[in-house]
Amino acid sequence: MSSEDRLHRIEAELAIRNVIARYGMAADCGDVETALSCHTADAVYVVSNPRAGRNGEAGDLELKGHSAIGDMLSSEMHQSLLPDCAHTVGPLVVEVSGNAGRVIGYSRVYHDQKLMRLAINIWDMSLDHGNWKIARRESRVMGEEKAQALLKKALNK
Repeated sequence: MSSEDRLHRIEAELAIRNVIARYGMAADCGDVETALSCHTADAVYVVSNPRAGRNGEAGDLELKGHSAIGDMLSSEMHQSLLPDCAHTVGPLVVEVSGNAGRVIGYSRVYHDQKLMRLAINIWDMSLDHGNWKIARRESRVMGEEKAQALLKKALNK
């Protein structure tokens, strides 16, 4: 691999990590516009048990596109977490191949300084007009069978 190729991969990985961090911070301060700018227009976001930590019903939520993701971020359920909310990610494994990337890692959501959600995630990333964006994210609560399957799937390249 040439020095130029290695530099491209390192720059891509750093940009991808920053997009994922930026999304969480935007979600934490209610900046829906910035959060949406981290996604492709047709992004898909699958969240298992979005009410984890709130004593709500279990089940998957699947969002498709900016409108659906924006509605979720603007919803009463999400807004009720603010301003005492923190999304954190890591450790992360980032793989880049051309204009596509895959990120595997953990995420945590804290509310009132208490862990509310711990999940494993796969983010599929794409280079969109020179900017890395989230094209698809699947987030599974730890302890679910599907979370273990996601971990295994993620590790099998």
